[in-house]
Amino acid sequence: MTCFDRTRETADLWKQFNEGRNLLMLAPRRIGKTVLLNRLRDMAADRGFRAVILDVEGYREEKDFFRQCCAAIQEELSTGAKVMTALGDRLSRVFKGRAEGAGDWRQWLLQTDWREFADHLLAHLDDHAGEPPWLILVDELPVFLQALQHRDGDRAIGDFLYWLRNMRQKYRRVRWLYTGSIGLDSIARRHGVEGALNDLEPFPLSPFDRPTALDFLVDIARRRECELDQAAGEIILQRLGWLSPYYLEKIAEDACTQAGPGGKVDAARAGAAMDNMLDLGKRTYWSTWREHLDRNFPEPERSRLYAVLNAVTRDAAGATGDTLIGALNRGGGEAVGQVELRSLLDTLLADGYLEVNLEGEARRYRFRMNLLREWWLRYVVL
Repeated sequence: MTCFDRTRETADLWKQFNEGRNLLMLAPRRIGKTVLLNRLRDMAADRGFRAVILDVEGYREEKDFFRQCCAAIQEELSTGAKVMTALGDRLSRVFKGRAEGAGDWRQWLLQTDWREFADHLLAHLDDHAGEPPWLILVDELPVFLQALQHRDGDRAIGDFLYWLRNMRQKYRRVRWLYTGSIGLDSIARRHGVEGALNDLEPFPLSPFDRPTALDFLVDIARRRECELDQAAGEIILQRLGWLSPYYLEKIAEDACTQAGPGGKVDAARAGAAMDNMLDLGKRTYWSTWREHLDRNFPEPERSRLYAVLNAVTRDAAGATGDTLIGALNRGGGEAVGQVELRSLLDTLLADGYLEVNLEGEARRYRFRMNLLREWWLRYVVL
């Protein structure tokens, strides 16, 4: 996905890092988090930092986390390989006589406790006064935490998060940014370990506003040697509803393909491009929304989340809390009350599925993205 604009957000992030803060980037999927992390990494040297990205989705153990961290540092272009060689020498001195045949950092990681290894790693990164500080950009940390939970139980989440907090307090020259497609704050709240995040500065990442979204559509058309009719742009924004850069780009690229080089993206092509987004062949654009629920929530929570979304889908205007309570308790089974509903709604709001509108004193919940509602109605609701 193209990283377009985000000038204000990027400047604010560097300001926070320069002030010594560690950040928690809050944003749902398909909003451009990973693209922004790549931009930060690429800009780091010019901003006086050395930066690495850790995508920890798919890992299941703490040693995997720090193996990925070390590998990313080693691949850092300026001094990464030298830093890791020096770490191996440091570990050989610290652990002298503890293990046979251990040499570089990989062998020490295998043969020592991960906490002790990681403590020495972060101390090594923190040690070099006068050199650029390290910035560690962690993507999909919540998914990794859930893998820890599945392996070792609920306590593993708090243990790891509080350990990370202690390291942030101990090694101040190492900066951290955490993000992911699941809200880390939601996971911490669910497991009662919000205190492990209380030193992190929240950094919300929002969808594009309308002027930026229109500029983005025009830019995509220009790069594909097309012209975007203003009315077509307005139609895209209106029907999409939630201005995710990812979906804006997919729609614009399809419309430009229809128009061809030198052509114009008019209202008809814009509408056809959005219709095409809902074709079965484009299911990979949307499958992550279902996969997120299927992979990351146990029963009965998963089925209840589906029940809420299915009830909301049936009316474009959304559903009230009373309607949702009725849908959840239809068909018998364990009764769901207001407290459980509130938790389900908090999850769906935080993870980008729903938004809430006030109608007088009533709250009405609806899909945040109109096209996602159309897809859900076509392929998910029975």
